[in-house]
Amino acid sequence: MAYSGGLDSRVLVELAARVLDPSRILLLHVNHHLQSESDAWAAHCVAQAQALGLAIRVLNVAPASASEADARDARYHAFARELRPGDLLLQGHHSDDQAETLLLRLIRGAGPKGLAGMPRQRAIGEAQLLRPLLDVRRAELERWARQHCLSWVDDPSNSAIDYDRNFIRHRVMAPLIERWPGVQARMGLSAGLLDESAELLKELARDDLEACRGPQGGLTGAALSALSLPRQRNLLRHWLTAASGVIVNGPLLARIEQDVLRAGQDRQPQLRIGAYSLRRYRGDLFLLAQPQAASAEMLAQIRLAPGDIALQHGRLSIVATRAEDHSILVHREQQKLVLRTLEQVTVRYRREGERCRPAGRSGSHPLKKLFQEYGVLPWLRDTWPLFVCGDEIVAVPGLWVCEGWQAECGNQGYSAGWHPA
Repeated sequence: MAYSGGLDSRVLVELAARVLDPSRILLLHVNHHLQSESDAWAAHCVAQAQALGLAIRVLNVAPASASEADARDARYHAFARELRPGDLLLQGHHSDDQAETLLLRLIRGAGPKGLAGMPRQRAIGEAQLLRPLLDVRRAELERWARQHCLSWVDDPSNSAIDYDRNFIRHRVMAPLIERWPGVQARMGLSAGLLDESAELLKELARDDLEACRGPQGGLTGAALSALSLPRQRNLLRHWLTAASGVIVNGPLLARIEQDVLRAGQDRQPQLRIGAYSLRRYRGDLFLLAQPQAASAEMLAQIRLAPGDIALQHGRLSIVATRAEDHSILVHREQQKLVLRTLEQVTVRYRREGERCRPAGRSGSHPLKKLFQEYGVLPWLRDTWPLFVCGDEIVAVPGLWVCEGWQAECGNQGYSAGWHPA
């Protein structure tokens, strides 16, 4: 249970101590070390826990700055480190907090999901977070606390209006509550309706993702363009956020549309999104993790044999098999061919300007052109393993075997596949 020592968490701790098994309660107090009184507040929380017969753990953190956002990030990271699967973290957020959150996000231009405010329950690491007081006003909590003679900590920074949330609380919410008593509850209802809308948009995005997903994991451009503009944007927001962890806000979505979707058909645009790269190839969209440099030295140590071989950028599979009739095989059917031997065959990555001759075809062809012909995505080509004997390419796993290296019909050979990560 999160225990800051303030009013809301003090009431929550008192309620929990009355209705829950004390042996199953652990209070977590985060000391941000941002106030001169921080250590005294931690000591107060420890004393209160001992008086209630509850276990407590003080978590010391060092936020990147004194800002609200950095303090919050440090706090939640500390919680996540402490929690285990099956744990339930209770927090004392109330309806005033929810109303302030809704106004803050409205000012920042949030969409339905953001305007839904704080969820009553959500995952935190492998545990769950629950806010049981989210429908209760702060004034009710304070009245109950005074009736039961509870003591709590008042953080003087809560009065500093240079913090956005405090400005909203003292200069915006206070007049609203004076003019419309109980406005927090009505704002909470709006947040609930927006949460329902956000869930509907999420369901729609899942359906559209199924309809637009391409065979190689991206989004098919033709299917995406068939959607209305709002549905395109909804799909892109959900797909990219789920895959990258980056919130796709309005400015980022505008850059995606301008720099990627509307780029000339002869271009292969890409845009950095967090630790990922959004790329367009032949009209389709792909979201890729930033590539790591391929290790040629590692490949040189590999001994080719039947079985699976894990490489840096995927999995190589080799199966001993018998060659079938390959007298009439072209292009996509080349994978039916089997390599006649693995003796003196090694594996490496491609080099600039290389050529080879797939079995059954006339003349050699640039490897680059063959990769294009076989539909290998550009970012997969440099890490696609090649089977070579000396400097000669003898096979490209999963694509073709080269002329002169195919097993004769009925003879034993090796079929090789490549499964990019």
